[in-house]
Amino acid sequence: MVEFLIVAAFGGVGALARGLLSKFNGYLPWGILAANTIATAIAAWALVASPQLQLILVAGLAGGLSTFSTFVQQTWKLIIDGRKLASFLNVFLNLVVPSTAVALVMLCL
Repeated sequence: MVEFLIVAAFGGVGALARGLLSKFNGYLPWGILAANTIATAIAAWALVASPQLQLILVAGLAGGLSTFSTFVQQTWKLIIDGRKLASFLNVFLNLVVPSTAVALVMLCL
């Protein structure tokens, strides 16, 4: 039971960090790209951690930090606003940058 309370606490920390990062917007929603990239790197690093730490880091911290729903909502907002190139770049970068982060973490492990 204590383990799940710790997961919830780390999830709250991740969600708070995501909320702060989501304020960084420009041509693209850079903050959410950063949040998803950091969360993905944390999840990759957790592969070598104990099962308990994996749960805390992946389900808690990375789970609270990453956000598919906000990414999709922001992408559709770009499309609705007529910014189709920006929406394409947002999708592309949210696939490539976090995946690259995983590859870099795995190279370092």
